[in-house]
Amino acid sequence: MIRLSSLPLRLAALALVVGASGAALAQPVGQPAKGRLTPQQWQKIFPEHRSLAMRDHQARIAVLQKGERCIAGAGNGDALRECLRQERSAYQQQRQAHRTAMRALFERNGIPVPEWGNKRGGKGGWGQGGGEV
Repeated sequence: MIRLSSLPLRLAALALVVGASGAALAQPVGQPAKGRLTPQQWQKIFPEHRSLAMRDHQARIAVLQKGERCIAGAGNGDALRECLRQERSAYQQQRQAHRTAMRALFERNGIPVPEWGNKRGGKGGWGQGGGEV
């Protein structure tokens, strides 16, 4: 026998299960979501993608280290603001360089450039050519 206090909870759980299964059924098996790469495409670009990721991480670490040295040497508020401005600018340049390298990787491998980027509807994104510095 079902207790009345647990009925809304069970109905909510059932609704979640039914809703989730409907979404899963809407996408064909083996097909990635729109704008996503297939497992075969990821496998094809993996070695170079890993290399690009390593270089990107090294560049970001270098930006942090330079920023740390600048902040440590800042003698007043204006100098600190300038350090932070330079760090932000260096990050933006690094992000743009990484996007450019990723676009080239996809294009070399005949893979359409995914529309990654700002999910909140802002300008930019990988395949849109926006967000230039």
